[in-house]
Amino acid sequence: MTFRAAAMLALAATVLAGTSACLGFDAGGEESTPFAASQAPPSPTGTPAKDEFVAALRRTHAAPYRFTVESPLPEGGTVKAAGAFDPVAKLFEATTTITGTGNAQDGTRHRIVIAKDSYQREEPDKRWIHLDLSRIAEDNPLLYFDTADPTGLAKFAANVTSVQRATDGTYSGTVDPYVKGPGFLPIGAPSIVTLGMGKAPFKATTDTQGNVLTITIELSPTGKPKLSMTTTLTDHGKPSTTKPPKSSLVDEADEMYYK
Repeated sequence: MTFRAAAMLALAATVLAGTSACLGFDAGGEESTPFAASQAPPSPTGTPAKDEFVAALRRTHAAPYRFTVESPLPEGGTVKAAGAFDPVAKLFEATTTITGTGNAQDGTRHRIVIAKDSYQREEPDKRWIHLDLSRIAEDNPLLYFDTADPTGLAKFAANVTSVQRATDGTYSGTVDPYVKGPGFLPIGAPSIVTLGMGKAPFKATTDTQGNVLTITIELSPTGKPKLSMTTTLTDHGKPSTTKPPKSSLVDEADEMYYK
């Protein structure tokens, strides 16, 4: 395994530090289980609008979809990501591009996950690094990857604290990243990890079938401009066409990553 390959794997798990928020590539965190909307129990202390919106999040999470994400970064620069998730076929892919930071984080990185097989590469390198996720412990903060909830919709649904419905299909509310799991405000890939920021406002839209179309989350880092991350979800219910890279272009991760 080349030094570049080893560095790429480490870079894919690094975090961009901000004053009160940071951004990590390809959402990880505690394991989640896919669920259909019919399995979503009503919130005991919720409201009709909250129950309706959470059911829409869970319905969307249970079927394939494509996503795009765009956000400024705490210390300058921007991040854009696009990909697809198919919970039925257990397929995930994402391309993440960071620009304008003026440091090593700038660049484009690709990730494909098929069941427990993860493949990553960083442009302009054409070779991929394969990592066996079944050998990665859940308490490994750098390499663990939540294959059941890679875009964070399930955790986002669990962390919604209040919802108001403005019109049919238009919602606003707050989300608390500390309700379930670590301080993690997930949506899309990459995802914002909050540090002591408390609840954050969001706005969202759904279609007439109850699929979530957009989610915009606003964070207010101390002494920094507000961050507005927008995720757009499309192609609801369409099976993913994600395929693994050609075997001739794949290198195995070093054994050190499994220790």
